[in-house]
Amino acid sequence: MDATEKASLLIIEDHEIVALGLKTLIGSHPALHSIQCVSTAKEAIQLTVQHPYDLYVIDVELPDMNGIELIKNLKLLSPDSAFIFHTIHDELWTLRQMVNSGANGIVMKSDDVQELETAITQVLEGNNYFSSHFRECCEEMELHQTLSDREIEILRLIAEGLATKDIAEQLFVSANTIEFHRKRIMRKLRATNMAQLVREGIAKGYIKATNQKL
Repeated sequence: MDATEKASLLIIEDHEIVALGLKTLIGSHPALHSIQCVSTAKEAIQLTVQHPYDLYVIDVELPDMNGIELIKNLKLLSPDSAFIFHTIHDELWTLRQMVNSGANGIVMKSDDVQELETAITQVLEGNNYFSSHFRECCEEMELHQTLSDREIEILRLIAEGLATKDIAEQLFVSANTIEFHRKRIMRKLRATNMAQLVREGIAKGYIKATNQKL
């Protein structure tokens, strides 16, 4: 939205104390001209049918519909609106669902309120924003994920001594794609260099020691 315009915000939170606390804490945000609170997905949908809001701050766990499903419904009614999750949930499956929902921002309830204020500012300026705690949760999630078949294949080729360009040509993808996978593999295996990456790959049984050429 235009930087000179102020936005309307709907908070969807079923805990009244939390909702009122948020409204009070972010009530003076310079980018907002109005803030309203509802406690159910049904109320949010009804209000949006009447008049869409510029921004929605949504809890994942609501009494009548989870926030992830609610975003899908609201996007159909108001495709130009922006959406921020504000949640306590940091479970692996919920993190994945939030990321895949198309939300513009994700802030954990354990974050400082400044994180939510920053998220509102960034999202209204057209950017995505993910809080520091959320990013930490995602990094931890990646560390506990197993390697995919494609990642194992790339790890094997790295261990054979192939350069990024050669791996890309062999797998018919771009060098940037291989670099993206390589960084993910390194995070998952907690490796800081190629030699350690190969050693961890062998130790965890993804590749055989005979493959190693580093």
